[in-house]
Amino acid sequence: MVLRIRKPEVSVYVRHREMCPRADEGESYPKCDCPKWLRYSLNGRQHRVNAGTRTWGLAEEKAADLQKQLDAGLSGKPAPAVEKQSTIEEALETFISKKQGKQISEARIRKLRFQLGQFQQFMASRSKFFPTEITPKDVIDFRARWTWQSTTKQKAQQNLRGFLRSCCKENRTELLDALDTIQLSDADEERLEPQPFTEEELTRLLEQIPVTFPNSTKAGRVTALVHCMASTGLAIRDTVQLKRDSLSGGWLRIKRQKTRRPVKQKLDAGLHHELLAVANGNPKYIFWNGTSKPSTAVTKWQADLRKLMEDAGLWIKGNVSHRLRDTAVDFWLGKGCSMTEVAAMLGDTVAVTEKHYASLQSKRFEERLANVPTRSWSAHV
Repeated sequence: MVLRIRKPEVSVYVRHREMCPRADEGESYPKCDCPKWLRYSLNGRQHRVNAGTRTWGLAEEKAADLQKQLDAGLSGKPAPAVEKQSTIEEALETFISKKQGKQISEARIRKLRFQLGQFQQFMASRSKFFPTEITPKDVIDFRARWTWQSTTKQKAQQNLRGFLRSCCKENRTELLDALDTIQLSDADEERLEPQPFTEEELTRLLEQIPVTFPNSTKAGRVTALVHCMASTGLAIRDTVQLKRDSLSGGWLRIKRQKTRRPVKQKLDAGLHHELLAVANGNPKYIFWNGTSKPSTAVTKWQADLRKLMEDAGLWIKGNVSHRLRDTAVDFWLGKGCSMTEVAAMLGDTVAVTEKHYASLQSKRFEERLANVPTRSWSAHV
């Protein structure tokens, strides 16, 4: 008589905690936060294995892997190697880690965690835990919940597309196609227009400094920072972390932190002397003590500039330090610099510079055309 060994079947079940509000739903209830376990019988003996997760979907994946191992053991054949599929949550951590390895700013990392963390929670609410389960409808429905300004939506979609591109394979193309272009509203386009200070406004801003900051040392540093940014067009991050050796020989030489493109400018002699003077003996930096986090220093300087602009009656919502960058570009264009030259001085590509400053270029070109000599026919009238 031949005894047949009954094939083991691995199943998932829940061990509810005493305080679990869904304990009365039984051990097959998948949506509570209680530990998940695996169970199977082999050779007349029941086995229980902790799945090591509180997520039903992950437990089912582990049950399938265990089932393959048991089946292979009974047949005497080795189980084929199965590549473990990362969860959306795990893929998100990998994506963030890669960004951190590229020296992305802490502020952007926080935005990525917030925006993509919302996506991970949204998918979990639909009981979907793996990238292969994401559908075009999921990403469209998720985007439909956004209530941000159009510019923020564009950035969030860019971040979401980058994440989907990194973790999705089979469904990547259809997901990216579902996230079509977000159009800017008229209000957003108007808000994004450059807002340079006029010469009169810049004078008013500088005259306000000793009033807003009575401490002479502080006033001197704020004045130097405004002079620096309005003259060089440096972004606030690059200005705050400006090093003494970047001013060697009266030249400004840095690599932009955002684009990693070089910036090279000949400094006015007075500005060069002023920047070295306000460093307060710091052997390395002009505006930063080098001990606090760079992001903290940038935030403090932004707050100072906003306070100054508010007191001078020149503050525009959503636009603080970038107005000084716009002011530098407006000055250069007014002096006849080309977009290629402006891009080199800003540390941006020509395409990006033209996109941001096309309106200023057009305005300055019209001013130059207004001064072109015209033939007069008044004597013949």
